[in-house]
Amino acid sequence: MGYNLCIFDLDGTLVDTSTDINNAANDMLSHFGLQKIDKEQTTRYVGDGIRKFVERCIDGQSVDVEKAISFFKDAYFIRKVENTRPYHGIIDVLEEISDKYLSVLTNKSYEISKAITDALGLSRYFDIIVGGDTFEKKKPFPDGIQHILRKSGIPKQEAVMIGDGLTDILSAKKAGITSVYVSYGFTKTEQIAHLGPDYIVNSPHELLPICG
Repeated sequence: MGYNLCIFDLDGTLVDTSTDINNAANDMLSHFGLQKIDKEQTTRYVGDGIRKFVERCIDGQSVDVEKAISFFKDAYFIRKVENTRPYHGIIDVLEEISDKYLSVLTNKSYEISKAITDALGLSRYFDIIVGGDTFEKKKPFPDGIQHILRKSGIPKQEAVMIGDGLTDILSAKKAGITSVYVSYGFTKTEQIAHLGPDYIVNSPHELLPICG
């Protein structure tokens, strides 16, 4: 099989960021006198960028959204790799497919995404990292994938998008490339199945027959 361009989501695909995001969210909620959320809620709220995440956390309460976003950004930057680690097997996969053109495409801001991949020693594996603020439109729009295709010079028939979220599968379909849903991440399989991803894998090592 094999694809020459492998595009990875970040949260819930390459790294488990759930504890650090949850802790930073609760720092923010406590600061504004709001009820804390648990990790399961946190993983349901992520995936559409920081503004949507914070709005879901404050849940319509009378809090200045811009101030809440600013507070969360600062709290999360401090906590970004307290507990965050690559999923077991991810490093092995990246080493095995290091001859491919590899990219990160995330709805997280570029600054925090690069800070996390740098801190965890992952940046060296990737030819390009595209954040949620790199373009006006983030996933599920295909802009990020289209940019990566242009930069790589690789035709879309040889490209694959790998992620755990609805936006990953939708952006792949809109861009006309192969999609892989990873069930070990944040989004439950029953929430994804109706989108018809081309592949479903249950562990990072199952990516090798697809990407290798």
